Amino acid sequence: MLNRQERRKATEKRRKELKAATLDQHFEEMLRRVRAEFEHTGQLYPVFECLTDRETFHVPANWPNRNAKAKACMALKDCFRRRGVNRYVFTTEGWVEKTPGLLPADDPDAGECVLVLAVERNGPRRYASAGITRNGQTPILGPWQVENEAPPSWLAELLEDGYSDRSPTPEPAPVGRISKADFQDLQYRQPEQAADFQDSVELHSELSKLIEDELEKHADIGPVDLFMALESVVCGMVTDMGSPTGISKLARFLRDYPDQFPMFPEVPEQMPSTQHIRRCKAVLGRFDCDKRKAGHTPSAIFGAFMNMYMDVGSQAEGALKLADRIENWDPEHQAKLREAGLRSSFELDDEEGTVFLALTPDHYPVGLMGRRKDGDLFVSELFNCSWPDFVAAVEEIKEAGFDLILGPEAEELLSKMEQVSGTVLRAKNPKEIWELEEWGPDEWFEQTAAELTFAIAVDVQYAPDPNNRKGFVAGYRVRRAQNGLVLIPSDGDAEIFVAVKVDAKKKRACVLGWLRGSEGKIPAFYQKDCWVIPTEALHNIEELPGRELLRAMPPYKETPW
Repeated sequence: MLNRQERRKATEKRRKELKAATLDQHFEEMLRRVRAEFEHTGQLYPVFECLTDRETFHVPANWPNRNAKAKACMALKDCFRRRGVNRYVFTTEGWVEKTPGLLPADDPDAGECVLVLAVERNGPRRYASAGITRNGQTPILGPWQVENEAPPSWLAELLEDGYSDRSPTPEPAPVGRISKADFQDLQYRQPEQAADFQDSVELHSELSKLIEDELEKHADIGPVDLFMALESVVCGMVTDMGSPTGISKLARFLRDYPDQFPMFPEVPEQMPSTQHIRRCKAVLGRFDCDKRKAGHTPSAIFGAFMNMYMDVGSQAEGALKLADRIENWDPEHQAKLREAGLRSSFELDDEEGTVFLALTPDHYPVGLMGRRKDGDLFVSELFNCSWPDFVAAVEEIKEAGFDLILGPEAEELLSKMEQVSGTVLRAKNPKEIWELEEWGPDEWFEQTAAELTFAIAVDVQYAPDPNNRKGFVAGYRVRRAQNGLVLIPSDGDAEIFVAVKVDAKKKRACVLGWLRGSEGKIPAFYQKDCWVIPTEALHNIEELPGRELLRAMPPYKETPW
């Protein structure tokens, strides 16, 4: 078995080989590796192999459902941009339809396949697939079908420069792990800080052993129980340390390194046990107390606990959700809440207060969750309602027995959260999409092409009309979606938007999918003044509501503009 130094040398050698290789060479080499792995194990786990000027890294594609895919798309685009990814190769198993007109998920005869996709920044793409045949227990991988053009998919667009047509805003570089050379320099320039860092590493090792022993004694304690206990202890440390700054960088670190922290939970969903959380908190609290008495600095102890919290939390909650939680209890965020006249639920112990939900018709489908204690309200987070409308949401929440806040009190709470989060939850100064993005002749041409493409796809008669600025075609809002479907505050929540990507240079267009306004206007998709929905979050066009009614409309017939 290779030791750590030998593994580092092998990784560096591999990086240099990939950097010297062309996309085609990397792609061909990956096809050989995938075939060898599949023939050896009979399966293939989905993964991205990423190449930058300085490193290679692998990101597991462990998203559990469609909504998670949308979050992964946004997170990976940000990560790849910040870490300077120049090329990636994605490999996975998948399904292929065999019955014309049916999606793979709906086709009982759908076949299995292996897919390989290679993408170069501002360069070519390569795509290959191979069918899987299962004879008894032995799977056999068929010949590769290689194509120079990848089919339309968000998986091929992770190196594109953002979703919005506007210029990207400057952002800090990712926070990196400290190298051996940097640590040696720190020892020379700031020996006390270096000693503190080294002590934190050793404390983390002791803490790991303590937790391992505790889990052996109490096998019924789950990862979520341990995570909740760690979070409670860590938040207590933050309060005792006088609200240290820079904690938000840890959230960025989680998002920037999906190769080290899984984006989504890797353990089964579990309901936390109050008894187990108390037991874990008692053990962790004694460890903290003992180390303080032994003379270890609060910062060294906090570093050990924080690293453990991030390790356990990314397994139990997933790094993306954990990063959101860290930002919510970050002292800087809580200070913003206090400035807006709000209090954070992280001020409460785990067992204090009862859950409340705040809703208003104007802000719907966005609501606010928090806890109420002795009449005081402590806010937790914004959430997106899954019910079709405000009235249905109110009825369902009341039936479930939750504390529901409506009217002026809910309006005040949501307006204050709007101020803190910077998220526009409703249209205060309505602008149309062409005003917000400052469309010119090229954008209007793409919009017209998008409308015609949709009309042809659903076979309904349509003639472009310069007065039809909102893109209505057969009752649907059709919109050009060059880098994701962009929604704005003035877009109706109940309206159905159809996204179409237009490539004017190649004279091609593709219907990406559809979405209701309320489904897209959620905090997860929010960017400055708009919501940008990645392709993966869209519904398939075959599932378009009311499509059967289109058959009664005159079929498409080309007419002069």
